[in-house]
Formats: sequence, structure tokens, C-alpha cells
Amino acid sequence: MKKIFTVVVALCLCFCLTFSSVAAGVETNTESYTSYSAVEKMFFNIVDDLVSTLVKAIAHFIPTPDSWNSDEAVDGFMEGTEEFLDAPAANAKWSLGYDSRSILPENKDDVIGKYYVAGTIGFEPKYATEVYDDLKVRTVVLNDGSGRGSAVFCVIDSYGLALSDVRGIRSRLSSWAEEKGINTITVSVMHQHSAIDTFGMNGNIIEMVLFNPLFTMFNQNTVNGKDDAYMENLFTKCVDSIKAAEEGMAEGEMYLGTADASKYTNDKRQPYVMDANFNRLRFVPADGSKETWLVSTPIHCVGNGAGGTEVTGDYPYYAEQTIGDTANVLFYLGAEEGTTQERNENTVVDFKEDGSRMDHTIGFGKAIANDLMAITDETEVAPLLNIRYKEIYLPIDNQILVVAGKAGLFENCVKKVDGTYSVLTEIGYMEIGEDIAFAIIPGEIAAELVYGGTLKAEYAWSGEDFEWPSLQEIVTETAGDRELHVLGLANDQIGYIIPDNDYMPMLHEDSKSLEFVSLGETTASRIVAEFNTMMLDLD
Repeated sequence: MKKIFTVVVALCLCFCLTFSSVAAGVETNTESYTSYSAVEKMFFNIVDDLVSTLVKAIAHFIPTPDSWNSDEAVDGFMEGTEEFLDAPAANAKWSLGYDSRSILPENKDDVIGKYYVAGTIGFEPKYATEVYDDLKVRTVVLNDGSGRGSAVFCVIDSYGLALSDVRGIRSRLSSWAEEKGINTITVSVMHQHSAIDTFGMNGNIIEMVLFNPLFTMFNQNTVNGKDDAYMENLFTKCVDSIKAAEEGMAEGEMYLGTADASKYTNDKRQPYVMDANFNRLRFVPADGSKETWLVSTPIHCVGNGAGGTEVTGDYPYYAEQTIGDTANVLFYLGAEEGTTQERNENTVVDFKEDGSRMDHTIGFGKAIANDLMAITDETEVAPLLNIRYKEIYLPIDNQILVVAGKAGLFENCVKKVDGTYSVLTEIGYMEIGEDIAFAIIPGEIAAELVYGGTLKAEYAWSGEDFEWPSLQEIVTETAGDRELHVLGLANDQIGYIIPDNDYMPMLHEDSKSLEFVSLGETTASRIVAEFNTMMLDLD
């Protein structure tokens, strides 16, 4: 019986999570929408309920980690600037520091055969077989000269990082941050499906399913795709990078420019709404030293495929190499939930029909770099930085993720709230200058939730409209005429954030596998509601 149970769990996890690796999408595509018949909806809803019931039954027999039932607080929350300014302080000037460093071992060959690669999972251990380039941590520390402290933005070449690990990084910096007047430390990832696993889901699934329940029962540490030595090195490099960036801060001016990103990406799922821009914040030091660019991108890092075993930093690495001495570059992800890379002669330098995935990844990065370097139309950004974070709880309604969590495949902060297991996470809001705002989101959010355009009842799976306004509308209503950008996969990896009214059965082909790794059908509305509350509390 135990053997059968183990195989069933393994099959459920392997099947569900393997499909979750398919990368999913301000511009609205003109493709016609699909509507679904009542019979089709009924059939798939019944199948979905049956699968959910089966997986829930499996979850019941897997021991619950003690931490899930613990009332102990999770240290490391940083709220942000206590006072929000409406205008720059008198004589204010921007100050910025930058640092970048490798997070791979000094001898990159040490990666091969030792560390798991993120992207997909399966029965066979997915060890790294080759290292194409490098994985890095890149850090910017920014101060608006108002005397309210500096904000840290740290972006890691990684598939994902749980809040528990982000809080661990902050804890190592707590005394230093207080001494230096750091008001926030934001840690996000570029979500490479070709990076070393730092989230846990890509380890040996049979080993995890077979042994982790026993380890949990006897209060022993569980195993997953994360390697302790790699994670320790990652934390150390992040801490060192943050400190070095702060130490190297210099005064200067900031400019905003945009380039067209729409040709590089394709939204796989209706309503085909995409963030159509690369947004480039360009910092120019007053001392004439090297510029620093902060660039948003709505494009998934899946250039070498989701199932490969070769390690690569994907297109951001090659864009950075192409920009070279012109500027330091820090990419961060925007609203990229349903998007894939669009590779053709217009988006890949030296494109060849028979070119390899890596050839196209290199050319893809070069093309993006060329577009970024060609930006000429810019506006100056006033020295003003307001930032605020809010802790929230999101129920885990997706039983597959309950099983995965209990089996040790991820290490998010899970707590029992009102009888339901929920993920503790963070959302944030930031203003840079007098015209720009940022929604800081802990997962991969659908662009229509940010910019508008959610499906109407006629096309939505639920047959209803989405009841909440877009995040942009909330910002306009509460903070004035600011253009909203997104800093995604920040401080946590909670999966896909899908509008409630179009949360589909996982086995329907139009799901594009997004629901497999979404916390549940109310995740989007809960995040929007909490974001709205946070914005109202700023007044």
C-alpha cells in the first residue's frame, strides 16, 4: 500500500509540475476570443473537481510540517518609508550605487553533476551537464536625498526564491541596514528556467516523495532541489553585493526612456494583454563614471527551453554583454505571466532557421540590447522615492501545491489561518519621481490585472466579469496620474496570478498549464483587494 501511495503522489506531482514549466503573457492583441459551451465547462469542471478531491485525499496522508502550524512570527519584514512625500525635498539629488557578481562557484565545472537545474521536474534527477555563461546577482541601492533612507533592489539569476530565504538575507543585514539607514531590501529573480535550483521543486522527486514525509514525522530536515552549499554562497554573495553597492553610491541624475518590447514576446492566453515596453531608468553619475540602467522586461527567460540541463543566464546575460562598457545593467521582470519569447529575423541578431536555441538566445539578447541603446526620447525623473510594503496571507486552494509543500518541494512561509493553510507573502507599492509608480508583486501576474482588459463574462470561464478594477485604476484613483510599472517575482515566488473569473480547470488545453502552479482561484482578487487597502492606507 505504501509503495502504491508513493507512486500515485509522485505521478501527480511530476505530471502537474512538469506542465507548470510552460511559460505563460500595454498592448491588447486583436485575435478573436474563444468562448466555451455549458457542456464543455461542466465536463472539465467535474474532472477538475475529481482530480482535486483525489489530490486532497493524498495530501491528508502526508504529515504536515511543524512550521505550518507554528504561531511563531517570521522576522525580517521591512515596511518602507514611513512618510510619503508629494514632491522632492529641498535641494534633493539622486544617489545610486551598483554592484554585480557571479553566484556560481569559482570553478564553474564544479556545477556539473552536482546541482539541479530549475525549469521542469521528472523522475530522473536533472543535474547540470554544462555551463554556458554565468549566473549573477545584481544590486542597485537608491536614495532620493530626502533623509528618509536608501532602498535596496537585488535581482538574482534564479528560477525562484521563497520569502523564507529573502527574510534570511535581510536578517544577515539587519544591523548593517539600521546603521546605514536602509528602509527596504527588495530581492527579486529573473526566473530563468536554466538556473541552478534555488526554490526546491527540481530535485529528485522520488526521493522527496518517499523520504520527506518520514523526515517530517521524525522532525528531521527534508530534502529537495536546493543545495545547502550553493544557497550559503548565494546568501553571502547577495549580502556582499548589497554592501558594495551601498558603499559605491554617487550623486547624479535619472532619466526614463522606453523601447518597444511587443515584437519580442507573444501572449499565449486570452485576453492577450501585454506590457508592450522595456522601461529604462538611466542613472547618469555627476562624476562622469559609468551609467547604470534599470530595465523592466515582460519576457520570460526560457531561451534554452524549460527542460534543459545546461546552465545559462539567458537573454539578460547577453544583452548585458552587448551593452558592455556603456552602462551597468539591472533587468527586472514586469507583468509576464502568459508570455513566451518570439524569435524571428526581427528579434534575433544573425537569426537562422536552423540555429540552435543558444544561438538564438545570444542573438535575442543582442537585439534587445541594441534597442535599449537606441533610446533617445527621455524625460528627467525628479529625485523622489516613496516605498511601502504590506504583509498578506493567501490561501492555498490548489491541492497540488498543498501536496508539493508537504512533500518539501518548496519552502514558502505557510501558516494555518482561519483553518486554512495560507502563504505569508508581501506586496508593495513604490513611487519614483513624480510620474511613475510600481506595483511590487511576489509572483507572475497577468498584465490585464495591472493595466485593464480582463475578460468579460461572455468569454471568461466562470461566465462572470472580474469584480475589481485594474491596479493602474487603483493607483490613479488614490495616487494621481502616475504610469504604473511592475516589479514582479519580488521577495517571493507564489506562482501565477490569474483573474478569478478565468481560473480554468487545469486539464483544459487553453489553461496553458498556468493553474497547476497558482495558489488558487481567488489569489488575484485577494492581491488586488490588499493592494487597494494598502493604497488607501497611504493617505
